[in-house]
Amino acid sequence: MVGFSGIWNGRGRKAKAAARALYARVAEAALDTGLYAQGAAIDTFEGRAAMVTAHAALVIGRLRRIGSAQARKTAESLNHLVLDGFDASFRELGVGDSSIARKVRKLAEVHYGIGKTLSVALDQPAPGRTGALIDTIQRNGLTQPGQEGRLAEYLLQNQAALDATTDDSILAGNFDWSTLRQD
Repeated sequence: MVGFSGIWNGRGRKAKAAARALYARVAEAALDTGLYAQGAAIDTFEGRAAMVTAHAALVIGRLRRIGSAQARKTAESLNHLVLDGFDASFRELGVGDSSIARKVRKLAEVHYGIGKTLSVALDQPAPGRTGALIDTIQRNGLTQPGQEGRLAEYLLQNQAALDATTDDSILAGNFDWSTLRQD
């Protein structure tokens, strides 16, 4: 007989496994060299972290629209993995243990702030969504000047692709990111 703890642990493991698959997809897309080479993203540590946040916001928004308990747990686990990734990145850069907590906390605040504003912009009705997203991108300095529209188009294209993907595929991390259009 399986008790309540067995049920919850099983769901927790499934959500964590899904989050790991999703995080791998988020990191891969966020670090795509095309984003940086074309100026749609800023090629600094903070710029790369912002792209991880932007891609995670898309996935978390899609998980929110699924609305199941597993999707909520997966979104929470994905957020934890993003923050763990920031911590690991600081350590790879040689940031000392004495200052790493402060740096991760600051980056976490930025992550949540950008994630929230991107989510609000992406949730706008279609007529104003692009303008709201461009404004958010510009206010948060997520791209090279003049490239806000390009990044907004890329994010909206990927939001549509995620929305067209089945819930089961999303929860399994089986989806493809659209690439940035070439000029």
